[in-house]
Amino acid sequence: MRWFFFLLFLRSLFPTEIAVTYQFSGGRLGDNLLSYLHAKWFSYKKNIPLIYKPFPYSNELMLDVYETFADVSRPVIRNFKAQGPLHSSRLPILYTCPYFPEDPWELTHHQWFSFPVDWKNPEFRALARQIIAPKKQLDLVTPPSHTLNIALHIRQGGGFDHSHVYLDMPLKLPPLSFYVEGLQKVIALFPNKPIYCYLFTDAQDPALLAEQIQNQLPRPILFDYRHTDNQHDKNVLEDFFSLFQFDVLIRPQSNFSLIPSLIHDYAVVYSPRDFSLYDNVITITETDFHIDYVLIQRLQ
Repeated sequence: MRWFFFLLFLRSLFPTEIAVTYQFSGGRLGDNLLSYLHAKWFSYKKNIPLIYKPFPYSNELMLDVYETFADVSRPVIRNFKAQGPLHSSRLPILYTCPYFPEDPWELTHHQWFSFPVDWKNPEFRALARQIIAPKKQLDLVTPPSHTLNIALHIRQGGGFDHSHVYLDMPLKLPPLSFYVEGLQKVIALFPNKPIYCYLFTDAQDPALLAEQIQNQLPRPILFDYRHTDNQHDKNVLEDFFSLFQFDVLIRPQSNFSLIPSLIHDYAVVYSPRDFSLYDNVITITETDFHIDYVLIQRLQ
């Protein structure tokens, strides 16, 4: 315990000698943002600086303005702890947060270093929204003002993932039936409300997806999607920030759409929780259907 107070004293003398940074998973924007946000929460709770490590698209975000660059290659004590006092009298100390998912299934079935984040903390949420914002104005999808507006994030691989990746990541690429069931549940909550549904997808043929889904719904709804130039590596930030414009989010366990559901309030969020696999066919067996009844009443 005496070492703990001694370190607190040292920290008052050398406030920048203790900091936190993050590691990447090798994934895309959603994974990188999640790594950053985990370290940002650690920084926020421990009241220590965050050392900013750029990643693709980060130079187009406000975090590139607010955060501190530093040379993290110099010798430091690398700590992977997220709890408790600082257990060393040597400075500098750099806490490093490795990547870990927020998906409960992944956390349960794989060995991850992790710590809890209070995603409902209003101060941290406001901070996250301030720094995860575009530097310049983007051409966002703006839904109509008179409809219930549903964002449907359908990840299919789109030329980035290999053809059988759905067997490795079934909750990230659930079957089309998952989205149909989610839409059916949302439509039942708004029987008299016109509905606008935008497909955020890396699919090569979004029009075919919209047709397949519509054919299985109890009533017609208005579908929309990017009609040209739809690729997995284009319009990334435009699609990401457009997700925040919608009332309802139906998403897979993809960090790209999971992050908006963590730092933004939706009337409904529908996502997969568990699955079964038989003869290379994925079936979603459990889902999460989170309803904000205050927002629901405002929309009805």
